[in-house]
Amino acid sequence: MVVAGTETLARDLESLLDSEQGEMLTSASDFFRTRVKRFAMTFFVGMIVGYPIAGMALTWLLGQANLVPNEVSIVVLQPLEVVILQLRLAAHFAVLLVALTVTFEAALLAARSEQFKARLKGVELSNFSSFSSVILAVLCAILLGIAGIWYVVDFLLPILLEYLQADAAAIGATTTWQLSAWIGFIASLCLGAAIGFQVPLVTLISLRGGLVDRDMLTQYRRHFWFAGFCVGAMLSPPDPLSMFLVAGPMLILFEIALILDRIFG
Repeated sequence: MVVAGTETLARDLESLLDSEQGEMLTSASDFFRTRVKRFAMTFFVGMIVGYPIAGMALTWLLGQANLVPNEVSIVVLQPLEVVILQLRLAAHFAVLLVALTVTFEAALLAARSEQFKARLKGVELSNFSSFSSVILAVLCAILLGIAGIWYVVDFLLPILLEYLQADAAAIGATTTWQLSAWIGFIASLCLGAAIGFQVPLVTLISLRGGLVDRDMLTQYRRHFWFAGFCVGAMLSPPDPLSMFLVAGPMLILFEIALILDRIFG
């Protein structure tokens, strides 16, 4: 029985590898295998460059009066906490750099691949498979990510941190925040906003590429709104104000994307 099951599994694997999906998996495997050294070098360079950048970012954040409310003390509890925190931030920067490199090279390879275009035949997304379209999409993604970080640092964080400090002061507690926890809270919100602000780009590409249509998006609008508030609840403190401040911009950008598609469609 075990032998028969093994033979069946082997046949299923062979049929999968011979199928179109198997060819795509093989192509993806070849793509990463031939570039693994390049990606490893990119990560190493990102760590080297990211470490001093992390130090400058920590200094800048500690110097922002609006991010350190009155009567709040930022403390370091461990001797190597600052060094470990800089290494963690540098690793995040390196991973982001590798992800951008992988995305750019994969998109560029797809734009130049006639086989990929043939597979997308009949899908309007193939009209975007050009070098200029890839560059435009990457630039838009970067600008939207920067806009999300700016929204968090200049608008969202001052409100949330002041609210959290006032909430602690209301019960008579002394507000002391650990440096790593404070930075982790800021970093998670910035990352969530940078990802969430990609909503209009993803929406427009999906609509223009024919992957979805406007009727479907409008029909399931309430579901998208519910999902947006769920994401906001995961990225923010558990209170309605924080959830709205995090989820609101994503939903507004989603609606703006629909309006832009209607205007320029």
